[in-house]
Amino acid sequence: MKRYDYIIAGGGLAGLSLAFYMNQSVLRNKQILIIDKDRKDKNDHTWCFWETDRENPFDPIIFRRWSEVGFYGSGGFEKKLDLGDYNYKWIRGIDFYDFVKTDLATNANITFLHTSIERMTSTADGGFVITEAGQFIADYVFDSVTPLRIDNPKRQNMLQHFKGWEITTPQAAFDPEVPIMMDYRVEQIGLGVRFSYVLPIDKKRAFIEYTVFSDALLTQADYDRELHTYIRDILGIEEFEIHHEEFGVIPMTDELPETPRDSRVIKIGTSGGYVKASSGYAFKRTQWLTQELVSQLLTLEKPSPPKSTLRSWFKHLLDSTLLNVLLNERASGKVIFTQLYQKNPTPKLLAFLDGKSALPDDLRIMSTVPLWAFIKGMIDTLIKRF
Repeated sequence: MKRYDYIIAGGGLAGLSLAFYMNQSVLRNKQILIIDKDRKDKNDHTWCFWETDRENPFDPIIFRRWSEVGFYGSGGFEKKLDLGDYNYKWIRGIDFYDFVKTDLATNANITFLHTSIERMTSTADGGFVITEAGQFIADYVFDSVTPLRIDNPKRQNMLQHFKGWEITTPQAAFDPEVPIMMDYRVEQIGLGVRFSYVLPIDKKRAFIEYTVFSDALLTQADYDRELHTYIRDILGIEEFEIHHEEFGVIPMTDELPETPRDSRVIKIGTSGGYVKASSGYAFKRTQWLTQELVSQLLTLEKPSPPKSTLRSWFKHLLDSTLLNVLLNERASGKVIFTQLYQKNPTPKLLAFLDGKSALPDDLRIMSTVPLWAFIKGMIDTLIKRF
């Protein structure tokens, strides 16, 4: 049984991000094993995020970036949103995988193993991993493959599920300078909220996705029908060709990962609660949290659970409350998001959605949503927890 300093279970966004930041530090001298049955050689993800124009290690692979975005909401509200100091950025999965794998390939201390993981256990000697290809042990195992529990009745649990097509049109149909970040003109059916977005590549090519926040998936035929309806009836495109298809499911939950303080198996990524509960955004949070994890390994030589503060508790409560409101249909999700973007300066709202805003801004922003629905949602959330 071979021993490593660190084993990364899962070579997706979180696992590769963690390995990347390790490779930028003295941890590159450690023996690191990355295990994933998938070779990550397909364009299977679209990651969009907003950030100010500070230096980003992934700037070389930003596929598109924009300084303003389109928004279409309820009541006929539509607006081109000025992002201020922010840019809205798009990274394609295949570009991210290739970029990180190329960087890691320069380090002989990092090994990839393409096999299935059967079990992971924390022991007194370290994290123990059993795979189809053998058994391995490390000081710490970073686990991004174990599903996060999303059936706890004391928590708020939804799914973000989506299907997207990259299409071309015979005539110019898109504005390459302005993507549509959220379009709520799609029909709202049943529980939750539905919207589409459009990421233009050029005037005749774009990636279009149909997204649902709910507690149950649709059939593939349903996603296809809604995409066709959106492209034909709302965008006014009658003729197009599909070149690429993407489907995904992301848990939207306020559940926290259960990791004993002395465990040698540390959950990261979706398994570790890296996905923003109220929005499903993951790329930037994953960068923050994996960089923090590397910092802990450098300074403390071990992972350290995040310290709970009144501010972090309140931010988490706001996420939980929004999920509760949507799950219990206390207010229309379409109306909630429209009011947020209609009544708040976009840069302040983006900071709020990132969890980086100050308390006075939090309170001002929360005053722009259906207040009674959120009060009831917050009370119900607290009752469930305690």
